[in-house]
This record gives sequence, structure tokens and C-alpha cells, in this order.
Amino acid sequence: MNTTCKAAVWSGPQKIEIQNIRMPECMDDGLIIKLEAASICGTDLHLFRQAPPSPLILGHEMCGRIVEMGKNAARAMRCYTGNIKVGDRICLYPWVVCGTCSNCLTYGIGACGICENAFVYGVPFEELGVGGIPVRSNAVDEAPYLKGGFAEYMYVFPGTFMWQVPEEMPSNVASLLDPMAVAMRSVELAIRAPGIFEDSFNLGSTVLVIGDGQVAALTAMIARALGVQNIIISGFSEQKLALAQKLSKADAVMNSAKMPIKERKEIIAGFNHGKGADVVFQCAGSPQAFRDGIDLLKNVGTLIETGNIVGKSTVEFDPARDLCSKHATYIGMSVNTAGAFNKAFQMLCKFKQFGFGDIFTHRCTLDSLLETMMKGGDPDYMKGWVDFDHE
Repeated sequence: MNTTCKAAVWSGPQKIEIQNIRMPECMDDGLIIKLEAASICGTDLHLFRQAPPSPLILGHEMCGRIVEMGKNAARAMRCYTGNIKVGDRICLYPWVVCGTCSNCLTYGIGACGICENAFVYGVPFEELGVGGIPVRSNAVDEAPYLKGGFAEYMYVFPGTFMWQVPEEMPSNVASLLDPMAVAMRSVELAIRAPGIFEDSFNLGSTVLVIGDGQVAALTAMIARALGVQNIIISGFSEQKLALAQKLSKADAVMNSAKMPIKERKEIIAGFNHGKGADVVFQCAGSPQAFRDGIDLLKNVGTLIETGNIVGKSTVEFDPARDLCSKHATYIGMSVNTAGAFNKAFQMLCKFKQFGFGDIFTHRCTLDSLLETMMKGGDPDYMKGWVDFDHE
């Protein structure tokens, strides 16, 4: 193995530098993977526009092949699909949780977003907002150096949840595990116990997905796979709405930039016996989209808020009108679980049935990663990925 490898290092606001980084020593309980694909997450697009706490490698959605393992690594990893070995292709749950803090003990090992001592591949601890103290650094100048997916190789720490990827599954599809799991967890949160009065997500439901990005498209795909009767997607980009509808087989799309909310209400009512949506999955990073979701939700409906995970904006909310009188359920989604990731992996294994690969609108190499990330706000951009086979 080479003594160095190429990596895209986030070193400043909108600054990604290609550097040769020292290859790490593989410890007894760790392993090293050679990357085959790394997807660009919306979090990456948000983070790289600011200054990093220290130069580091972004990227937490990846698929790679194991090229080196420590003697205790097989026992140290948490693999859902069997015993790992050199040569296996794997995809990862990007959070490594401690398993010993009060939240891990309360909510179970694998619940991300609340572990007080968590590490995330490709995301600095300072951006996690979980309190506690960092147990590992993402800094590229601290061993084991390669701790993000935008590099030719990556080090994998003990305690990482992972899945062995079938050889026939395309690498870019495998790298969709994280956004698929976000969508999967959002859908999980909408599901209620059988027969409960507030059950609104079922085979007869009319579901509204707000947002035309990757998570919105995947959420609609899962809802369709579960047999939901009516699916409507609302967004701003004609190109992305068309792609989201193609991917999910949604029954209708609505351009909220061109269509007033009264007209959107009428379209939804046409699908749901004159009522609003039974379930709203709000996947857009816009406070106004949350407000629209409230107005488009029927009485005794459920709204899952997934999109507004960053930022500090406010909207009008009347507890009497929007909560009590509506008897609505509002659930915020940020904490995910390894179990939801496992369900997401099972969904990805149906790649021959679903056109997951069509979600990628931009492909790049490490050398052209910055150029692609700068296009993240374009109306035709759904998702980009790094193709290491063409490095």
C-alpha cells in the first residue's frame, strides 16, 4: 500500500484543496477501506461554505472495499450482515457512538444525535450540537488522518455499524444509505400503533412530501413502496420535481413557487375527499415550508419535520388553532438509529426494482469535487457523487 493517498481537504470557506495525506497505521481493532463512491450530502454543502475548526476531510456517505484489517477488527465492528473480511465491500452508519453515556444507556446503542461522546466521519464535532466533549478529532493532521469519505482511503474505527454490499449493487447506490435512512426514519415516525385514533399513515393515506431534494424523493419512494394510496410532492424546481416524480411514481407534483397555497389545498383536497393531507413529510430547509405544511395538513393529521435541521428562523404558530383545534401531531426528526439504517439497507437491496441511481444528477472526481459542490444550489442539482473508479 502507498505511504500517502489523495484527499479533498476542506480548509476554508468554499475552499477544498487536493492534498497528499499520510496513510494511517491500521490498529488492531480498526480497518482501512479503499473508497469506490462517496455521495455529497446536503450537510456537506452547508458546511463547506464556512470555515472548518481545523482542516479536515468531509464526506459521510460512502461505499468502499476493505483493504486492511487489524487482528481484532472483525469482533470490534458492528456488522449487520455477517463476519467481515478483507475484500468485502461495505457501507457505513457514519456515527460512532460511545454506548456508555446516559443517553446511549437510555435510548440504546446506535441512537445518533444524542450520544454525548459521538464521532461522525466527515463532520466536525463542533457541528453536531450534542454537548459533551470530542473523543476523536476529525483534523486531517491528527492520526489516523483519513476520517472522511472524500479521499481515496478511509480509516474505520471500532464500534462502527456496517453492512456488506452485494457485488452486484452499484457503489453509488450503496453510498445512498445515509439519506435513505433519514427518509426511512421519517416514515417510521409517521407510523402509529394499529388502531390508534391518530393513525394517519396507512394504505389509504394521502401523503404530501414538501421538498424536491434527495431526501424528499427517497421519502416518497418509501411511501410508495409501502403502498400508500396517494403521494403528492411540492417543491420549487421543475427539473427536480419531474425527477422526484419519476423516481417515486408520485401521483402529482406542485410547484409552490408558481402555485398559491389555496390552489395547492384544492389539489390535495381532490385526492383526499375534500380534506388536507393525512401526513406531511416536510423535507425542505425552509421555515415557510413548515408553515405551509401546517396549513396543508388535515385535522388529526401528522407532520414530520425533517428539513429544518439547521438555521434559526421562526414562523407563526398558534397553539389553539394549529395544535389543539387541529388535534395534529408534530414530530421533529434528527435522531436516527442503526435499526432504521438497516431497514434502509434492505430498501437499497431492491435496487433492481427501483431506479435509485437516477437520483444522481452530477458525477465528479476528487479533482472536480469543489466545482460540483458549487453547483449544489442549481435548479437541476439533485445529488452529486465522487466516482473513484475514474480518478
